[in-house]
Amino acid sequence: MKLTYENDRWVANTDDGQLHISGKEEAGYRPYQLFTSAIAGCFGEMLTHVCGKKRISYEGLTITPETTREGAANKISRIHLHIIFERISTSDEQIEKVMKLAMKHCSMVQSVKGSIDITMSHELI
Repeated sequence: MKLTYENDRWVANTDDGQLHISGKEEAGYRPYQLFTSAIAGCFGEMLTHVCGKKRISYEGLTITPETTREGAANKISRIHLHIIFERISTSDEQIEKVMKLAMKHCSMVQSVKGSIDITMSHELI
């Protein structure tokens, strides 16, 4: 990855394309959005992996993260991950276990453990 500053934004060039990053929402993704997406995406990858290992099937999976920021520096203090499972083939108790296991094995979550409060909730549709 290589980042270059141009036109009031950072352009990250990767093998898969470009990602525009800026403090101005109209110029690109804001850094806190990318950070939150990285946490949610890593957790989501672990969640699908754990479900696969436990032979838990579902038709759809959505994660809606909510970020809380505080202080003069607008520090991220909390990220809440709300997971929506569509037609999942297991009990609510098993879902809780799978989510905790995914949280335990997510490298991004473990990297911020103790600094940012990561919470979860879920619903079945």
